[in-house]
Amino acid sequence: MNDEEIVRKYSDMIYGVAMRYVRNRTDADDVYSDVFYRYFRRVREFDSEEHRKAWLLRVTVNSSKEFLIKRKYGEELNDDMFGSETLYGTTEASAEDIIAVRDALKKLDEDHREVIELYYFSGLSVSEIGQMLQRSVNTVKSQLLRGRNRLKEILA
Repeated sequence: MNDEEIVRKYSDMIYGVAMRYVRNRTDADDVYSDVFYRYFRRVREFDSEEHRKAWLLRVTVNSSKEFLIKRKYGEELNDDMFGSETLYGTTEASAEDIIAVRDALKKLDEDHREVIELYYFSGLSVSEIGQMLQRSVNTVKSQLLRGRNRLKEILA
C-alpha cells in the first residue's frame, strides 16, 4: 500500500478519534498532522493491516493526550462538535435530543464517555477500542454497558 492510499484509508478514522479527544477542528487538525508525521518520518514494517490500524489508533490517542497536556486543556466540550452531520450521520434526532445527549455525555466519567464516543461516533469495535486504550475486551464491554445504563438514567 503506498503512502497516498494509507492517508486516504485512515484519514477519517484518525481525525474522528482526534476530535473525540481535543474537541475542536483546529486542534484535531494538529493531531492529525502529528500522527501522519510520526508515521512517515521513518520506515515502518507492519505484520498486517490490523497491526498498522492499531498502531495508528494508539499514536492518535497518545498524540491527542499529549496535545491536551501541553495546552493544559480545561474547556468544556465544544458545542460545535455535537449535532454535526459527520458525527451523527443522517439522523432524525431533533436538536433537543442532540443537546440532551451532549449534556448527558458531559456528566459521564471520562472512561465511560471515551468508550461510548469511540464505539458509537467513531464506529470502532470493542476489540479495536481495547487495543487503542490498552484495556481488555471485557473491560471495554463493561464500560460500554455501565456508560449506556448511566446515560439512560441521566436522560430519563
